[in-house]
Amino acid sequence: MTAIRTENLSKTYGHGWNREATPTVRMLNLEVKEGEIFGFLGPNGAGKTSTIHLLLNLIRPTSGTAYLFDRPVAETEVHRRLGYLPESIILHDYYRGRGLLDFYAALCGVPADARTARVAELLKLLNLEDAAGKVVAKYSKGMAQRLGFAQAMLHDPDLLILDEPTASLDPVGRKEFRDILLGLKRRGKTVFISSHILSEVESVCDRVAILQNGELKRVGTLPELSSGRSTRFVVKGLPAPLMEALANTAAQVTLTQGQATIRCPDEALRQTVEQMLRQHGVEILRTEAETQSLEEIFFATITPPPKL
Repeated sequence: MTAIRTENLSKTYGHGWNREATPTVRMLNLEVKEGEIFGFLGPNGAGKTSTIHLLLNLIRPTSGTAYLFDRPVAETEVHRRLGYLPESIILHDYYRGRGLLDFYAALCGVPADARTARVAELLKLLNLEDAAGKVVAKYSKGMAQRLGFAQAMLHDPDLLILDEPTASLDPVGRKEFRDILLGLKRRGKTVFISSHILSEVESVCDRVAILQNGELKRVGTLPELSSGRSTRFVVKGLPAPLMEALANTAAQVTLTQGQATIRCPDEALRQTVEQMLRQHGVEILRTEAETQSLEEIFFATITPPPKL
């Protein structure tokens, strides 16, 4: 079973009868498996938040369909399995932290006899125990972000949709956030996370999708998305004729303590260099594949905007 599935999902906003309509999501076909952490990436205006709003049934598609756990998103009952943290959190700031979570827990249908324990558990998990009695209006942005994350998890949902969840967190908070996500994954939960902080996504996500101008450009694991992966040969020294031959290629040679590392940025060069090494009788100590970072994949995927 899939946690999220879209079929030709599209959303177009009109701007009046005499203006051209603007598509923000274009024929999106996406599948998120149960139990995975899925990164949803794209530059500003790519259509990420609009897609999330379509999944939440907050807006209606112009065409196409979206499903949560193989049920149409328009079915209210399926949303009981969903927790959501928006990019901009608006909390009832006249409550105190513990009281606000208790109020939200009641709205989520958490049984009265379980609320106190569940609220206490999340306050501890989000490191908010010392701030639990403080009025929410006095919370810092990071504390409010933690409280918002806690409310999204109150009813122990099977799917969490998080829109820029670490934007207001400090490095300590981001580390704690990663640990929480990995803990949720171990429990079989599904996490759909939209973020501009690529290093955060790279460290926790099983797969990622890259969106631009409302279109899905690429989707897969990091190894799958690393097109033209680099290869490193570590060898036991290089004879002078081979050094000269390598200098006429795009290979990058580094000499250290009697060994040489030869970096080949693409598959064609890898084959050429490997053949040269064997022709010169050079011993290959090891061969290492280099996977592109998520940042490299991202910038290789998106089309840069036109220069002004």
